[in-house]
Amino acid sequence: MFSSVRPDTLKELLEIIDHGDYYIFAGGTDLFIRKRQWQGAERRFDKDVVFISHLEELRGIYEDSNYYKLRTCATQDEVANSELLPDYLRLPYSLMGNPAIRNTATVGGNIVNAAKVADSLPLFYALDATIVLKSIQADRILSIKDFIFGRYKTDRYENEIIFEVIIPKEDFSGFRYKKIGSRKSSILSKLSVFIVYKKAHGKIVDLRVSIGAVNDIPIRSEDAEKEFIKDNNIEKFLLAIRETMEGEDDRRSTKLYREEVSLRIIKSFLEEILDE
Repeated sequence: MFSSVRPDTLKELLEIIDHGDYYIFAGGTDLFIRKRQWQGAERRFDKDVVFISHLEELRGIYEDSNYYKLRTCATQDEVANSELLPDYLRLPYSLMGNPAIRNTATVGGNIVNAAKVADSLPLFYALDATIVLKSIQADRILSIKDFIFGRYKTDRYENEIIFEVIIPKEDFSGFRYKKIGSRKSSILSKLSVFIVYKKAHGKIVDLRVSIGAVNDIPIRSEDAEKEFIKDNNIEKFLLAIRETMEGEDDRRSTKLYREEVSLRIIKSFLEEILDE
């Protein structure tokens, strides 16, 4: 048996998790899998629960002159349908799960779970997002790359919550996104590719390429991106990306399938971008 707590304010929440070890429950779409042990899930549901999705301080999507800000309990559906956000954020969120899941699953939950197939992580890697973490003692701000350091592994302390994700505003010329899965509904990624870019006078001046669900954490090589901007050599870029791939076979697909398909998608996208 587990007990549950429903705080009335953010301050009360931070005091609760500072004095006890709790599962933080927002949408619950990942925690329910732990409880049922579906799909061979190994992590167990074995602690008390604190509910947070009702806290208005943790909800909403905001912007200022330099950043988009997604609070941790904003739902995936709210992101997908936000009039504040650009299409390169809205489209990937519109393809996560199914309508029922998107109406429940949250921005923070998809990040802090740190699953290999978490669809938002490749976006945030490419967009140089940062995470604001709150505890009763202090706030911490980490880049997404420093926050995620392995499959189901993050730098969140037990007395912290993700408060919001901060995404720098950029005037991108365009983006490409492709997600591959076994079915059209409730799709779990076999792989995904996310690209944003800027062009000036017909030349690429900024390129971000991120791959999800191949390695335990998203793949992005900023060095390879810089080299591609200089020489536009697609084969050289693909070779550099291939060298970073270190996935393994699983129930959804083989390592070879994910690697080869993701590289083919990147090649096709880069050819399109160069020809624009």
